Amino acid sequence: MSPVSLSPVIDLTDVLKDAPVGEWIALSKDRSEILGTGKTLEDALKAAKLRGEDEPIVLKVPPVSALIL
Repeated sequence: MSPVSLSPVIDLTDVLKDAPVGEWIALSKDRSEILGTGKTLEDALKAAKLRGEDEPIVLKVPPVSALIL
């Protein structure tokens, strides 16, 4: 069995500390700043495009209830 190659862990804690819960987030390619947010993916992408980023990294911040174990 060959070993599994894992990607390095990227800590986004500082960047996402003020991100709106339950919304889509568009990050800069270097993951250093939030370029846009929105209730929909399209809203976040549109906001990022207005800031000059055509292909941002996108993610959805889970609701608080999903974070409670």
